[in-house]
Amino acid sequence: MKIGIIGAGKVGTTLGKYLSEAGICVTGFYSRTRESADEAATFAGTKAYQNLTELVEVSDTLFITTPDGMIQQVWQEIAMMDIHQLIICHFSGSLSSHVFSGIEAAGAYGGSIHPMYAFSDKFTSYQQFHTAYLTMEGSSPMIQTMKPLFEHLGHKVLTLRAEDKIKYHAAAAIASNEMLGLMQTSLDILSECGFAQKDAMELLRPLVTGNITSMLEKGCAAALTGPIERGDVQTVKKHLEVLKGSEAEDIYRSLSGKMISLAQVKNPDRDYTAMKKLFH
Repeated sequence: MKIGIIGAGKVGTTLGKYLSEAGICVTGFYSRTRESADEAATFAGTKAYQNLTELVEVSDTLFITTPDGMIQQVWQEIAMMDIHQLIICHFSGSLSSHVFSGIEAAGAYGGSIHPMYAFSDKFTSYQQFHTAYLTMEGSSPMIQTMKPLFEHLGHKVLTLRAEDKIKYHAAAAIASNEMLGLMQTSLDILSECGFAQKDAMELLRPLVTGNITSMLEKGCAAALTGPIERGDVQTVKKHLEVLKGSEAEDIYRSLSGKMISLAQVKNPDRDYTAMKKLFH
């Protein structure tokens, strides 16, 4: 396998270094700027290309690691070349393999690979990349080639349908980005109680870290605690009263149905009818 990487940012540089260290042939990098391609190539111990066609000619696999908005443009350029039997993958979390329109007619095999991983630094992220779970979708030849490659390197690889890619991305956004919005809501409420932001964060730290650890170890239902899980209708009623008319009330209410569902899983013999009535 000879992998050419288009894009020399955090993802491309990490993959180049990681695969090279694993003894997999990385033919080189192509980027919008020669400087970034040179930097990534030097770091990964491979070559930088000034011409995209030259990179394609020496590769049997292409990894497109550009920003999402550039993937379509890169594909349109590649599609004009001789790409017969090439495997072409992009690494966007939200875009599917459908971005490679007409790839079957060109005789190539397309797909998307998404590492559930935080690429924090261009030059150090490769060190822990082996811990990443990966999701893949695309043509059968692409899956049959890429899945064993990454599994051999120790990754857990999951496959999904192209039409579910954006739903998958939304799930990841809720678990990471929107959780921060939920946390900030709690901090804002504590601010209204007179606590400084720093003190509020420290006040919540053990509660948050404890819950996250418990959830990851035991699952959401088993980790659930609090007044909804206990069936403490009076306390939940007071929460709703004190939050009435605020954005926080909307958030509290929007999560209530899911919380009650989790509570019923944890406590199947407990009656949550009165709790449900608070939210209707």
